[in-house]
Amino acid sequence: MSSSRLIRPFARALQRPALFGASRSVVAPFTPSFNAQLQTKKNTNGLPADKMRILQAAMPQLIPFYFVNEVTTAFIIMPTLIYIFSKYLLPQRVRTMCARLFISKL
Repeated sequence: MSSSRLIRPFARALQRPALFGASRSVVAPFTPSFNAQLQTKKNTNGLPADKMRILQAAMPQLIPFYFVNEVTTAFIIMPTLIYIFSKYLLPQRVRTMCARLFISKL
């Protein structure tokens, strides 16, 4: 296959006018960052304005999921800890105490 066959579709696309008439991309209007909006906005309800500022500045897209993740993590960790304590740690402690009691009675 010749190289002209590969280049021909691209050359035709460059010669063709744009499909939608507007060849320039539309520039979005300027919106200030979250921190700039927070600084310009007045504090109306008396709460500190920078309550979760560090988290919002670091990952603003995760704010709605932050508390959901906290609750989900709590519901995962609690049964896991209960299982580990009841299956492994507490019985081992009970066996150790029983062995100490038995040894002290000898």
